[in-house]
Amino acid sequence: MQNKSTYIGSVQDVNGSCIKIIMSNESLFGLSYIDGQGYKIGQIGSFIKIPIGYIDLYGVISQVGASAVPERMLQIQPNGNRWITVQLIGEATRTGNFQRGVSQYPIIGDEAHVVTEKDLHVLYGLPDEPQYVQIGNIASAEAIPALLDIDKFITRHSAIVGSTGSGKSNTVTSILKSITCGKFPKAKIILIDPHSEYKNALSSVAKIFSLDSTENPLSIPFWGLSYNELALILFDKKQAADTQQDLAIQDKILNDKLEISSKLKLGALTKEDITINSPIPFNLKKIWYDLFVEEYATVNTKADLKTIAYKKDAAGNEIKGNYKNLIPPEFLPPGAGSSVPFKYKENRILSSPLNKLHGKLKDTRLKFLFDTDEFDGITKDLNDLLDTWINHDKPITVLDLGGVPFEIMDLVVGLICRITFESMFWGRYIDGFGRKRPILMVFEEAHSYLPRGGSNQFVVGYACNAVRRICKEGRKYGIGASIISQRPSELDESILSQCGTFISLRLSNSNDQGIIKSSIPDSSFSLSELLPSLRTGEAIIVGEAVKIPSRVMIPLMHPRPDSSDPIPSKEWNDTSIENPDFPKAINSWRKQITLK
Repeated sequence: MQNKSTYIGSVQDVNGSCIKIIMSNESLFGLSYIDGQGYKIGQIGSFIKIPIGYIDLYGVISQVGASAVPERMLQIQPNGNRWITVQLIGEATRTGNFQRGVSQYPIIGDEAHVVTEKDLHVLYGLPDEPQYVQIGNIASAEAIPALLDIDKFITRHSAIVGSTGSGKSNTVTSILKSITCGKFPKAKIILIDPHSEYKNALSSVAKIFSLDSTENPLSIPFWGLSYNELALILFDKKQAADTQQDLAIQDKILNDKLEISSKLKLGALTKEDITINSPIPFNLKKIWYDLFVEEYATVNTKADLKTIAYKKDAAGNEIKGNYKNLIPPEFLPPGAGSSVPFKYKENRILSSPLNKLHGKLKDTRLKFLFDTDEFDGITKDLNDLLDTWINHDKPITVLDLGGVPFEIMDLVVGLICRITFESMFWGRYIDGFGRKRPILMVFEEAHSYLPRGGSNQFVVGYACNAVRRICKEGRKYGIGASIISQRPSELDESILSQCGTFISLRLSNSNDQGIIKSSIPDSSFSLSELLPSLRTGEAIIVGEAVKIPSRVMIPLMHPRPDSSDPIPSKEWNDTSIENPDFPKAINSWRKQITLK
């Protein structure tokens, strides 16, 4: 076989899956042409084939070198004894069936050959196989498509990581567009987008829900939260124990849930079915109004709310306020001594919670949570929300959370996950849903709400708990997760450990590199050493969704995600605008409206 053009050397040392090959004096490093095709010989990350018997072993080059030689031998061997180190990754029969792992090892003297384009097709598979989609090309062989096994990519979860500017958002766009290119007409992906990056990039394949949209406004009913989760937003409650104020508010909420339980469009519930944490609608504005009246009212007959002493306007009408518009009523001041009117309550324990509640209900940034009156359980319920998110003609749903206050991002993401997971769990055998129509949830900028240790802002780590559950149990119910982050070292370790596929672009931080190296589920240490030197848009892909660890070039997408860097050298030369519209910026801030 040594006269073959693909021959490069022979096995010199075998140490488990790591072998050393001594290069032949006739073989050349660099570019070599075989059957009219150019191949890079001796490149880190390229492949080597070792035929033994009826199978071919395949490995990845992890190291190259040359031993020193005496000066008198330079004319004979100018490069010394050249060698390469190879990590074995799998084997293929002569019929072309490739599998990971090695059943037998080479011995000293076995030949090593360049892997040709024909061999690469055996390794990587063909794009016409039903479960594969092409996301780019193999970096060392541009004619070979880089393929992802969608079944394993979704059900075994994935992580896409890369430093700022490495092409991470472009990679996410490329993968999502590859999945939704028409090969899978019933594909369904939910993308959580905290920074409004994907509106333009995915507009052709996605229905986009955002805070400032009039066509598809983002609505997430607050009553899907438990009481403690809701109280964390409304009253900054951070302890599990209930105070006297909590009990008073809970009593009102529970009564409101019981009142509506017999009218629910999805079927009546009994009193025994309902707890304070049941996901049943209740009118938070009316609860604020009723508690306000009880707290501050003055009455003409002691302890009798039927005799409230309202103030009157110029026309003589009682100022009763309006709970729908969050306008409080006005009461006559209490009389002196035993004079009417009297205070309805002497001890006002709810003054602070009511002030906080009123402020949160009026906060325009939180309208997507609290201004959801249409989801009253009678007109619309959670099934209508799911229908809006999932049952439309686009394969991708983008939940644009740009503008959501950072301090509640944890709870908002957790609530989205809870609604989706619980629905998939209880409806896993329903046609067109659950296991019959799996969902991929993509978590962009995950380090900001899925941090290591739970949460930097909240005691509960609500989003972490919800996403951990998806990663641990989701595949059984048809829900997969893809975690996107520029700082894997700041991600929750339990979530990262559940990811079966890693797509890593350039990582310059040593802590981030260490996390990926320790998390990679393959014997691919040599490829992980390339992380700091990858080009923009180039990625190392390892794990269950690829047949073999691969170095892949991701194509540049158009339109691009809105995550590109500004160009100071250009913008600082633009003298056309002398007076920026600062009032417009401040007004947009106050109204919480994103400028187009």
